[in-house]
Amino acid sequence: MTAPTTTEPDSLPVYERKEVPEHLQHLRTMTQLKEQRLKPAEGQEPVALLRVYRSGHGWGKFPLYDPAAAAKMRPLSGKQQQAMTARRTCPECREVCGYVVYQRCEDCRSRAQREAQDRQARTCHRCRRESATTLPKDVHGWWACEHCRIHYALRKQAEEDRLAVWRRTCPGPGCNLMTATDEEIAAVRADQTNLTGWVPRWCPPCAERDQLERAERQRAYEEEQERALEERRRQVAELEEWAREVLADPDTVILDTETTGLEDDARIVDLAVLTVAGDVLVNTLVDPGEPIPPDATDIHGITDEQVADAPSFADILVRLTAALAGRRCLIYNRPYDVARLRHELTAHYRQAGHHDPEASAAAWIDGMRFEDAMIPYSDWYGDWSDYWGNYSWQPLYGGDHRAASDCRAVVERLREMAGDATLQDDAA
Repeated sequence: MTAPTTTEPDSLPVYERKEVPEHLQHLRTMTQLKEQRLKPAEGQEPVALLRVYRSGHGWGKFPLYDPAAAAKMRPLSGKQQQAMTARRTCPECREVCGYVVYQRCEDCRSRAQREAQDRQARTCHRCRRESATTLPKDVHGWWACEHCRIHYALRKQAEEDRLAVWRRTCPGPGCNLMTATDEEIAAVRADQTNLTGWVPRWCPPCAERDQLERAERQRAYEEEQERALEERRRQVAELEEWAREVLADPDTVILDTETTGLEDDARIVDLAVLTVAGDVLVNTLVDPGEPIPPDATDIHGITDEQVADAPSFADILVRLTAALAGRRCLIYNRPYDVARLRHELTAHYRQAGHHDPEASAAAWIDGMRFEDAMIPYSDWYGDWSDYWGNYSWQPLYGGDHRAASDCRAVVERLREMAGDATLQDDAA
């Protein structure tokens, strides 16, 4: 007699499915009783427990009953019998199974799997043509028809022949002279210490011509590099001359602004205009008429409290116009600052009731002589970018993101361009 796996506190023995003793093989679970249209009789107690592992649920214990003592269930109605038969009927073979059928029965599923495997073994994996019999496998373990296997073998042979000719023949253009034998090639390829493998040999005339062509290409490259270097020296000299000219011009001024952000509608909060000699023509905070975002304050340090009593852009426009009129005005990153001036001018002229504020702002801008200082300095600095295909823009080192301080930093960059020979050589 097989001993139970364990015993429950109520003294019922617990068996696993394969451990149920022979004299208890007739016991049934509730589900098995229901399949026989039986149910536990009133007051009928289970004889044992069946311990079963169910996927997704883990181990469970199910009571086992003696079917001889069970009561019969009420007979199924015709409608219930039809529904049960329909749920157990395979939609393919129309056979009634002893279990609920989902999509197809086990026999149909096995038959479909065998048919798919048979069809795969009869289908060439290269041309996808289906044969009447099972195909042999190719060197890679796939089923292939005779046509494809022959085609593959011919192609491999043609590739091997091409490589064999390539190994034996001089690599010179148009040269078909044999420079090695198959035995020499095989000996080199079999040498385990040779990590480079076989390299085709040049014939003497082709080797000499190749050396001459390489020397000519190297000479052309060096000449091109020398021309580029000379062009770079000329460009640097012109930029240095431009910087000296700017610094020597008493009418040259530097303009810089600080704003509420980088958006198209950002407002000016700080504006300065200085001469290259350091004279201050304009240096004032500007009330933008709107709160300054914290991100902008983190950069330039200007707060709403600091500009609360500052003049508006309209209040300083006359002074700004007088400082710029007739003068050469340099701006580090000219497009940005000019766009901010255009935005402020447009808002001012719109508020003043001009018929076409945009045209009035454009006329004011066109009347000034704005030049960019960032592009000349970046070109002189010479930090080439392969991605952009140009010299990378250089940040304005030396300023503290206040307008007057950044103007002085621009003057320092101009002086750097005009007078430091060491940096000139490095840039070249």
